[in-house]
Amino acid sequence: MATWAPDLYKYYVDHMRPLYEHDTTLIPIFPSCIFSAATYNFGPQTVTYPHRDFSNLTFGWCAVSALGSFDHRTGGHLVLWECRLVIQFPPGSLILLPSSIITHSNVRIAPHERRYSFTTYTAGALFRWVSNDFMKADDYYETLNAEQLKIENHNNVTRWTEGLALLPKLALDTSMIDHPNVVE
Repeated sequence: MATWAPDLYKYYVDHMRPLYEHDTTLIPIFPSCIFSAATYNFGPQTVTYPHRDFSNLTFGWCAVSALGSFDHRTGGHLVLWECRLVIQFPPGSLILLPSSIITHSNVRIAPHERRYSFTTYTAGALFRWVSNDFMKADDYYETLNAEQLKIENHNNVTRWTEGLALLPKLALDTSMIDHPNVVE
C-alpha cells in the first residue's frame, strides 16, 4: 500500500502506531504490518459469495491473496460487482481493494482443484477508537466542549471526502512511476 497509496498508508500508520503504543498487550499480526487483522481460509475450495466487508475502514483497503493449485483461466476469478469486472486471479496473486464499498466474490473452481485465500484488513472502529482518544464515541463526546463538539461534527461530515482524497489518482500521482530515460 505504501507504493500505490502513500497517503492512505500514512493514515493507517498514523492510527495503528498510537494504538499499539497505547495498549502494549496488542501485538501486530506481522512486524511492520499496517493491517490489524488477518483471515486464513484453508478451503480446500475457498469460495466467497458476493459481499462487502462493512466493518472495514470505508475508504480503506484490504489485501486479498489467492493460494492453492487451480486453473485461473477456468475458475477462481475475482468478481468486482459494481465495477462489472471479472478478473483472472491466479494462485499467488494479491489485490488491494476497498472491500467495504465494493461488492466482491470469487468464482468456483473444478472439483479436483484447491483454492485458499489469505486476507489482511483493519476495522474502521479501530480508527475511531484512536481518533476518540481511546474512548467509545459517547464517552469521547461527553469530554468535548461546545466548540470542540462542533468541530467533531464537521469532521464526521467531511471524513468520507477526506478519506477519498487519500486514494491515488494515477493521472496525478506520476511520482509513483519509475520513468525510464527516453531518447527522442
